[in-house]
Amino acid sequence: MRIDRLTLRSFRNYRDMTVMFPAAGAYITGANGSGKTNLLEAIYFLANQASFRTTHREELPGWGATQCVIDAVITAPETQRQSELTVHLSPRGRRLLVNGKETKDTQKFATYFAAVAFHPGTLNVIKGGPAGRRLLIDRGVASLQPAFIQLSQDCQRVLKQRNALLRASTGGSTLGIWTERFSEIAVQMTRARQEHITLMNRTLAELIESLDIDVGSLTLVYRPAVLAHCTPQERDAYLVPDASDTALRERFLGEAQRLQRAEAALGQTMFGPQRDDITISYRGRESRSYASQGEQRLSAFLLIAALALAIQRRHGHRPVVLLDDVVSELDEHNRQVIFGFLQAHDFQVFITDVEERLLYRHLDAFTSLQVCQVNGQAALRNALQRTFLS
Repeated sequence: MRIDRLTLRSFRNYRDMTVMFPAAGAYITGANGSGKTNLLEAIYFLANQASFRTTHREELPGWGATQCVIDAVITAPETQRQSELTVHLSPRGRRLLVNGKETKDTQKFATYFAAVAFHPGTLNVIKGGPAGRRLLIDRGVASLQPAFIQLSQDCQRVLKQRNALLRASTGGSTLGIWTERFSEIAVQMTRARQEHITLMNRTLAELIESLDIDVGSLTLVYRPAVLAHCTPQERDAYLVPDASDTALRERFLGEAQRLQRAEAALGQTMFGPQRDDITISYRGRESRSYASQGEQRLSAFLLIAALALAIQRRHGHRPVVLLDDVVSELDEHNRQVIFGFLQAHDFQVFITDVEERLLYRHLDAFTSLQVCQVNGQAALRNALQRTFLS
């Protein structure tokens, strides 16, 4: 998949901008705060219906605006199918359009376009708390299995209802019903996450082996909270693909029983997939504690690169790869790892940087764009021809 044309209206600091992109993508430079990341955020939002910077959609319209539009012409090179996708955000909600016709089917909309992104916040996956790692895995699962989006929403809805009953202290038999529902969804969430992590480990190993430069090993280990008190052997027995869903479901129900008094005192659910974690290990040691800043940044990039490959293999089309400030704090060795990946795989890639680097000049199929501020609004111009694009 690739973007041929992108139009932004009142998105962040882009008032009304249309730009054409080549099949290879673009190398985008500009000062901090100029609007480079906003451009990538718009592309990512079009694909994932979510921002990689905020969970509040009301932040996306530009200053003084109440609504915004992201519109793009997308081509699937494998089939040569061309589609126009539009996202319209306003105080009334979100509207999705395919070729000018509104659709309510978010899962089908997601099949038209895919994008993965590395951005500075990606490092929080390694350095931060469990929530960021869960989000990385869940968005990865959704990229491969759009039905997971609904499952995740159902999990949040049931969790919210169960917490409300716990706070009300009058749930009685009703609480038991919601506990059953929550446990059933929790089993499905756990299975989907484990399947994805297994796939990612296999893809990471293949990716790292294919690189000409030694980068060491990178592996993920799933840590479901419901199995926290199990031995590694017991945990593996629950998580193997052919394990019984009944046994795992009973494990969740047992945790509900064990934590009954604590939940009643706190008024919140203390078991379930919302408490899971993932260990990320680089060269056999936990990245969060032992990897350097550069190693953590490289690990985060490899996770995104592996997801891009997994999407391509699962769906038969290439996602757009968005790399926001990826090479800062990397030495020449690790920069060559990223450059080698870009040369080896035919993704449409958008790279942002505060300065032009000779390394990327060798990717001559890229369009070099420069973002600058004009009357407080972001503007793009061809960095070679110095002509403004609109």
